[in-house]
Amino acid sequence: MNGLIVFNSANDVAYQNLNGPLTEKICSIAIAQGLLPTPGAPLDSNVLLQIFSPIISSQRIMHCQFDNAYASFQCENGFNLTFGELLGFTFLKIGQVEIEQLMRQLGVAMTLTRYCYGTNLFGSQAGAMQQELLTQCINCYESQLWQEDQQEQQAYLLEALPKLLINAELKRTVHVTLDALLEQLRQTGGQQRTHALLLVSNKLVALNSTRQALPLAPADLLFLAILSRALQSQRSQRAVAVFLQGVTHDVNSGCVPCIVHLSRLHGHQVLLQLIEYGHMPLTSSIYDTFFVLQKIVAVQQQGDADALKPAYESLESFVSQTLTALKRHLKQKHDDLESCVKKFTARWENLRKMYVEFFKSYERELLVRIESNLPAFVEELKQLFTLSLASCDIASNQQLDQLAESASVVEAKLLEFAEFLAVKAARNISIDAYLEDFPGLVHFMYINRSSGQMLAPDLRQGQPQLLPKSKLWHMVEFTRNYLKKGQTTVMWKDRTFHYSYFLWFEDLSGGILKCSFDLQQHFLSTGFGNGNGNGNGAHKSPPEPGCLPMDYYSELAELCFPKLAGGKVRVYELYCIHLGLVTATCAVEHARRLVATISDVVGEGTF
Repeated sequence: MNGLIVFNSANDVAYQNLNGPLTEKICSIAIAQGLLPTPGAPLDSNVLLQIFSPIISSQRIMHCQFDNAYASFQCENGFNLTFGELLGFTFLKIGQVEIEQLMRQLGVAMTLTRYCYGTNLFGSQAGAMQQELLTQCINCYESQLWQEDQQEQQAYLLEALPKLLINAELKRTVHVTLDALLEQLRQTGGQQRTHALLLVSNKLVALNSTRQALPLAPADLLFLAILSRALQSQRSQRAVAVFLQGVTHDVNSGCVPCIVHLSRLHGHQVLLQLIEYGHMPLTSSIYDTFFVLQKIVAVQQQGDADALKPAYESLESFVSQTLTALKRHLKQKHDDLESCVKKFTARWENLRKMYVEFFKSYERELLVRIESNLPAFVEELKQLFTLSLASCDIASNQQLDQLAESASVVEAKLLEFAEFLAVKAARNISIDAYLEDFPGLVHFMYINRSSGQMLAPDLRQGQPQLLPKSKLWHMVEFTRNYLKKGQTTVMWKDRTFHYSYFLWFEDLSGGILKCSFDLQQHFLSTGFGNGNGNGNGAHKSPPEPGCLPMDYYSELAELCFPKLAGGKVRVYELYCIHLGLVTATCAVEHARRLVATISDVVGEGTF
């Protein structure tokens, strides 16, 4: 049983995605309670609302009034529920897996929702297309976690995109081809902020971007891979609108509107052309305003007068930035947008005056008036977000046709290499190549958390495996639990294998950065963050290491090196599994030489 239900602030069902067994289970409960007449009757939103309303209402009371919301429920027969909050919506994830796995799936589902909707979650303006896209992405991600293809499982488990290793000459040819594609987009369509990605069998071959484009975050790469896989059974050309994140250290990151054009080429190749649109300062300020508004709503419901004023000051700052960006970037507004801006400005001015009066006297009646005016202000903000994007020069149908033509040009240029790339993707890295230099090494996984890419030997399906899959998955979960306690190096062994895990930081020149910050003490006393990463949660349970639920490693680098500017610190992980006879000293030495060997093979500038 597995499913996701999302409730809005009025406790109505905004979204549901339930598999067959869970639907049957809920239907049986509904029939027992008299909510459904007979078996086979459709399970509609009203039935879900009546069954889950007591839990959701209790959850909201615990969260809003006591700031102590439920993180999860554990029920009989391994049936578990986990909760999350995002922009006023309550996410309920249901499944028969461990709580930690369910919470990670919930965090990923919330992140995918942001990617599909931006800040106007489940808005009527988005229509059924975005909802269908979200469902496809969630189903794709979760199906990859349980499928038999271990190589695919490995990538989704670690939340990193596998890098395809090719020789320098072919690499240069691919990059030149993609650069020519971006230049053509600039000259023919006037597109200044674009990216081009080439995937082969869900492995990254190359990523090229223009200078004006916002660099992609590790989560963006993985989302694009999920998107490509989710839409693989559909037509060869497809264009969808999404909202990427961008690197966290950029001031305009968080909500980057993009048109993604997918083209399926010869030999399992997928070309993704990304066109950023919208005015980034405006989109970013509206994005931040949404999250501050939710913070204010929570603070007011908790009756925390001390926290309300700084929250209001943040809101005032972001609204001011939004209005300034509107004046600067949308000088020629169409009628609908101009009318929306006037309404938004009027509602904000009214709300601002009420807050000013409240902070003079702190009268409860004024706070009630503010709370009654906030929903209308939020609706105007949603409308402003939608219309400001609609007024931008988004790719027209003619330009989309040009993207299809550009993809055909790329396919023709790479046609002679297509079969080689397909074969190479099927067997990217073999552990056999490392056995002579690293005796006793069974498997390794090397991840650049700053780029979101990984390298690991292929786990070949249908052949006898020295390393059981369960051992590998347990290793990852085991080390994550220690990482959440501040341990960046972990070693242990069982009767068969010796396991080792290393996390370290480097500067841009490849030099090792040593953290003087006591992570263990910090994690012990405060926990790492509060699970909010980019607004993805509202509970104080420790966040899960990864890149989709939150950019865990970026925040970890910022915590360890607060004086270094964002993007100046690279984070790496290495998992190694040796035969049990290998000593700890040998495993450490192997890890050092293995990283150096991989760097020589891959090249510093490409991983």
